[in-house]
Amino acid sequence: MRQSAVLWVMLLNLVLAGCTSPNNDLYNGEDISPNKAYRNFELIDSNNTTFNSSSIEGRVIVVNFFLTNCHDACSFITVDLKSLYEEFSFELEDNLTFLSITVDPWRDGPSDLIDYMNYFNTSWTYLTTDDFVDGNFSTVEQIWSDFGITVVLTESENSTSIEGRGHTVYYDVEHTNGIVIVGKDGLQRVRWSEDNWNLDGIKSDLELILQE
Repeated sequence: MRQSAVLWVMLLNLVLAGCTSPNNDLYNGEDISPNKAYRNFELIDSNNTTFNSSSIEGRVIVVNFFLTNCHDACSFITVDLKSLYEEFSFELEDNLTFLSITVDPWRDGPSDLIDYMNYFNTSWTYLTTDDFVDGNFSTVEQIWSDFGITVVLTESENSTSIEGRGHTVYYDVEHTNGIVIVGKDGLQRVRWSEDNWNLDGIKSDLELILQE
């Protein structure tokens, strides 16, 4: 009888421990743990004007990775980001910034960014690079690396594709899509991609990070 009572107490303690132990997942999306910093960078925007990331230090940043010649996830992600941008408009300028950074700088010049922005009627900052020397895009590749973005170019026989700067063949771009939300301290907090995309969850995460 005593042994049964001891076993019962042990079982009860295990159950309670499971109920009261802290949840390591702070956000609805994929937690970036440990939080990672990113190196300061300089790109050009849709107006062919230099943009330096130091200008938005101290703000929460929603960083989106996309390409203008996208035929799948980029479109619905951009539409949802527009909704998010409008809902959180009261936080813009002082506390919040949206950035869309291309994963196809070979094709996406400033004029292409403008066309994309006009098509989706968006107004936040879109970025590409003019560092083009024999196919060297080291600046934007550094950014991809810092944010854990994978970009793979594959040769395409699809004549609806187009050539890019430095490419003599048609190609497609496979890439990590979605967003990374950066806290005011410059550390990456959470990642959302096509695989786990949920607008309500993203709103909840953004509200939480803005309050930190």
